[in-house]
Amino acid sequence: MKRAFVGIGSNLGDRLAFCRQALKALRATPGVWLRRWSPVYLSPPWGFSSPHWFFNLVAEIETVLSPWNLLFWFWRIEASAGRIRKGKVSDRPLDLDLLLYEHTVFSSSVLTLPHPRMHERAFVLRPLCDLYALGRHPLFKKSFQELSSRLKQEVYFLTFIDIEP
Repeated sequence: MKRAFVGIGSNLGDRLAFCRQALKALRATPGVWLRRWSPVYLSPPWGFSSPHWFFNLVAEIETVLSPWNLLFWFWRIEASAGRIRKGKVSDRPLDLDLLLYEHTVFSSSVLTLPHPRMHERAFVLRPLCDLYALGRHPLFKKSFQELSSRLKQEVYFLTFIDIEP
């Protein structure tokens, strides 16, 4: 079993419903055990311009799947929510990012671990800190709490999210 953390975001449609759908889909994915998840945060788009703000949270999972298999399932979950990958960062109903997979450090054109920009994004670090504040970034060797405290980006606590068992 491997421990992993998944970033979940939505900025189109019923954002809270899409986040809930992602959690349910993770729970239903073969070889994945959804352990817990952070509260939902509200944040402006990062890396592109849009009037649509994001709902973001982080989920902790345990899995027997490889990072590549997880990525395949994430794309399926996103597609089921209506996401169409356009090759550029844009508005989307659902986005799932593999942030951490144990302490794996790996880079390819499709998948990089840890997520290559997570240390720059308050909308990732703040919810991650709710679950793993004292965890250390595999490359920077700093705690996620320390990395988060350095960011000045707008991120607002929004709500807790429940899913049926």
